[in-house]
Amino acid sequence: MLIDIFSDTVCPWCFIGKRHLERALAETGIADAEIHWHAFQLNPDMPAEGRDRKTYIAEKFGPDAEQHIHTRLDDAGRAAGIAFQFDKIARSPNTLDSHRLIRLAARHAKQDATVEALFRSYFIEGQDIGDRKMLL
Repeated sequence: MLIDIFSDTVCPWCFIGKRHLERALAETGIADAEIHWHAFQLNPDMPAEGRDRKTYIAEKFGPDAEQHIHTRLDDAGRAAGIAFQFDKIARSPNTLDSHRLIRLAARHAKQDATVEALFRSYFIEGQDIGDRKMLL
C-alpha cells in the first residue's frame, strides 16, 4: 500500500496525524505500507532565519490566541501520545532545509525516521529545525 503524505515539519496537526496513521496501520495489521513524505510549507514566505514564535503566532492568529491554540493542541496531542512542549519553542523556522533533509533521507529509506526526528526535535525539544547546524 502506497501512502503519500503532504506535510510541514512545523505543523503540530501533521505530527498528530502521523501518530493516528501509525495507530491505524498497527490496528489493522497493515505492515507493508510504503509511506512517502512530501514537502508542504505552511509559511513559504518565512524569512530564512525564522521569526520569534510568540510574535509570529500573535500576528498570524491574534494577540490572545496562543493559549487557546496550545490548549487545544495539548489535548489532541495527549490523545495521540504526544507531550507537546510549546514553551521550549523560541523560533518559528523556515522549513525549506528540513524538507530537503527529508528528501535526502528518502534516498536511504530513512524518510519516516527523519520526519519523526524533526517533529520530536521541534515540538518536544524546542530545537530550531531551520538551523542547518541543528539539521546536520
